[in-house]
Amino acid sequence: MSSKDKIAIKNADLVINSIVDLIEIEDIENIALYKTEFLGYGGNFPSLEIIIPDKGNVVFGNVDYKEAVKLVKKYLKNTSEIEKFLVDNDGTKRCNH
Repeated sequence: MSSKDKIAIKNADLVINSIVDLIEIEDIENIALYKTEFLGYGGNFPSLEIIIPDKGNVVFGNVDYKEAVKLVKKYLKNTSEIEKFLVDNDGTKRCNH
């Protein structure tokens, strides 16, 4: 494993742990959190995908742990703000931005 891969894994762990902490602190309910392997995006930081059931999903790329916490706080408490970025869960709707 290259040093770049090790850095990316460390950063992904920071992101996931920060979101877990936020979920516990903010007592956010009805949320599922998944950590997956590399999805084909480059960079030293992971991608964060937010999926709103029955509405769609959006992927934010190259997100550090501070940005991840801000995105989760902003969009999971008020999903109406993210709806303009969503792509339908079946992939048929294109982003309109």
